[in-house]
Amino acid sequence: MNSTRKALIVAFIVLAAGGLWLRHYFSPGEAVKRKLVHTIESFEEEKLLPVMSGISRSYRDPWGLDYETLGGHIKSVMETYEELEMDYQLGEPIVAESQVQIGIEFVLWGWYEGTRGSVIGSRSEPCTAVLLWNKETPGWRFTSTLELDIPEIREELEERRGR
Repeated sequence: MNSTRKALIVAFIVLAAGGLWLRHYFSPGEAVKRKLVHTIESFEEEKLLPVMSGISRSYRDPWGLDYETLGGHIKSVMETYEELEMDYQLGEPIVAESQVQIGIEFVLWGWYEGTRGSVIGSRSEPCTAVLLWNKETPGWRFTSTLELDIPEIREELEERRGR
């Protein structure tokens, strides 16, 4: 096999691998994962505006929260606790046209009155949620929480669901 032919085969393989990688990188599921990670990082840095920019103004969930009330809860947590840190694991995204569902397991840590501890969840019993993201202009936005389990307020969540 001559060197020109080998070079062409290698170039084709590199281009094909690059194309497959780009397809995966720009897939809806991967885009939502990146957006969610960015939102979590902004939350940990206590940057409310970047967090809220990832949430749709049409946000509604089964517990009666909307965009404004969710923002109020997030702001309250940021004002109450210092040095927020979220340990989390993302599930595999489920993509359906312009919607992505993604599960997350998490524990939120922070400092309160000089003591560091768990804000919600624990290593032995983390919080879990299934989040719904929709494709909007200019990109993917968090539009609802489909499932939510926060061990510390589990009973209250069940009472409020569907009101």
